[in-house]
Amino acid sequence: MSISHIEKLPVELLQPIFFASGYNVALLQASDRIGARLSSEYVYKSTCNYYLTGVLDGRTAQSAAQTFIFASRWMTWEFFKSWVVQVFACKGCLCGLTISEGCIDGQWPPNFEDATTMVFSRSHLPRLAFVKGRLPKKLLQGPWSTSKVQFLRFLLWITSMSVDWSDPEARQAAIDGRMQAMLERNLEAVELFNHNRKLGKVANLSTVRYAVIEAGCDRSIVYDTLFTANMWGTRGVSWESVELDKWCEDRIKEGDPKGQWLRIKLEELRGIGSQGQDRDIGFGSVAGSELAPTTGDYDGGSEDRLVVNKLEWNKVNIHRGWLVIRTHGHSSQLVTHDIIWPMIMRKSGPRMYSGPIRPRKLNCWQEDDSVTRQISLWLSPPASN
Repeated sequence: MSISHIEKLPVELLQPIFFASGYNVALLQASDRIGARLSSEYVYKSTCNYYLTGVLDGRTAQSAAQTFIFASRWMTWEFFKSWVVQVFACKGCLCGLTISEGCIDGQWPPNFEDATTMVFSRSHLPRLAFVKGRLPKKLLQGPWSTSKVQFLRFLLWITSMSVDWSDPEARQAAIDGRMQAMLERNLEAVELFNHNRKLGKVANLSTVRYAVIEAGCDRSIVYDTLFTANMWGTRGVSWESVELDKWCEDRIKEGDPKGQWLRIKLEELRGIGSQGQDRDIGFGSVAGSELAPTTGDYDGGSEDRLVVNKLEWNKVNIHRGWLVIRTHGHSSQLVTHDIIWPMIMRKSGPRMYSGPIRPRKLNCWQEDDSVTRQISLWLSPPASN
């Protein structure tokens, strides 16, 4: 196959052409030869600067380019960390602003080991929160190394990236990745799948059965799976399982303390389920915290120790927000109130939290001038955590 004229150009000309094209990643994809000739750290970091630090006019094309960037072989955890430091170190925060420019709570240096320790809010978002590409399949499946877990956790916490569920390969990678994490007994990886709906459906009884019967019943993994399945489970979920009951009986007969431990956990869940017939989907009066970590626990040594991590995912905090009342033709009034904001976001009903775009409108009679005036009501989210 003959080589095109552009493929014959020296790197000194190819680079300016690529930059002048608006960092068109199609040029990198068009030819392996061109991709190889443009394979330098300078080109890669310049491309990241262009697509990952701002919002461009063509959002669809930008998201596609972001997906390509993170799926590329050169986009490793080490490369990404070095790029983040290079871009944001001069600002002193991942929001991309200095204090004089409006940063209200500098988060620096970044905690790359556990991104969930970095606190951001609606009024103080990281610049990378606007990255909306698709999570690469290479980060959704095992083997689960420490660097892969840290990279995926960072993207889930800081960016708006998600799995492309319309892609059968990506969907299967996410499903297999969760099971592989259980087989490898990697608690941190399992926690990412259990506590993030971006990575798939909520854990259920089938997930628990797999963790116990197929993956060897690592108690930390099984407990976290039971906890999240109960916390996010749908109304009237049943925890009855012949297979799990038999597994418990067999282990108890063999003198394995895991059998009795799991039996106690299942009995707790069955008791919670019988009390919580009126609980809401995903959030309600019966919380997952009612699954007690201490009941039935035992000293199994370093190889069989129950680890329960306090995670920031889905953590419910009480925030102060505003109820905004606007009379048409008049100025708005602010009425302060305390709300549990995640509850407002999850519960069904009037979407008053959508802000002034979709307010509740009421007609009110005003006695002083005997006219009917329309008022609009909406909830304004808290300014910060």
